Amino acid sequence: MGDRHAARGVVVGFDGSPKSEKALLWAAVEARRRAVPLTLCHAWEVYMSAGPMAFPDTDLKLAAEQLLEHGVERAREEWDNVESVLGRGSASSVLMDAAADAELVVVGSRSHNKFGNLVLGSAAVEMTAHSPCPVVVVREEKQTHERVESGNVVVGVDGSEASREAVGVGFTEAHLHKTSLVILLAWPRSVESGVLPLLNADDLRGLAQDRLADLIAPWRNEYPEVKVDARVEIGPPREVLLEASADAGLLVVGSRGLGGFRGLLLGSVSRALLDQAPCPVAVAHAPEPSGG
Repeated sequence: MGDRHAARGVVVGFDGSPKSEKALLWAAVEARRRAVPLTLCHAWEVYMSAGPMAFPDTDLKLAAEQLLEHGVERAREEWDNVESVLGRGSASSVLMDAAADAELVVVGSRSHNKFGNLVLGSAAVEMTAHSPCPVVVVREEKQTHERVESGNVVVGVDGSEASREAVGVGFTEAHLHKTSLVILLAWPRSVESGVLPLLNADDLRGLAQDRLADLIAPWRNEYPEVKVDARVEIGPPREVLLEASADAGLLVVGSRGLGGFRGLLLGSVSRALLDQAPCPVAVAHAPEPSGG
């Protein structure tokens, strides 16, 4: 996340559901830690004013404004620097606009309207794949911010540009919450079992460990106080990271790793972790290529 200063600080999607309120409180504490504004976003769809049970647009807008005001009041119990954005259209479009000048986006999941079901729905897929800043998905009721205070931050890397960004997010979060950082590179079992007979497994693992050290060296210099455990683990990335996140406060991954295909919305490992991880998951994105 570097030196970027964001006008909107932390952005959170809010629809009034219990799951989005959990995300709201998580985001409020995060904004307080960062000493940046918290911006609540709510969206109401155009189609809601059509059909046999249609309501006047003015009534729908008023209801949306009241819901958003409730969220602002709730957020101010944790942090006083709170703003709000009400948009007409899709949840993903409203959130994406707000993310343009934010440093972090937080969403809940499995709500019961167009703003919900974010892990499996189109809004979450779009945000976690295309947001210009990291996105944290708070998936379970038990995924409170206290987990970050008591657990460490776990980062999964594979050398891709997105996972390099994930390392930066991990260091920033560990620094903010004064907790330790675990950085893991999952090493295929095939190498250990001798499937690659022309290569020495010990030498390859040593090379991987060296590259891992090189990857995190700049961040160690920036955050020398963060305690780091960087290591190569044997096994599929999904299994390695799920096991490591069992007691973690936050899991950080890249949006798409080296094994992904260009054009995919979200890598398979990242998508699986969003659905299954026992702690909140932050998804980092590779920088957009410069024009030319």
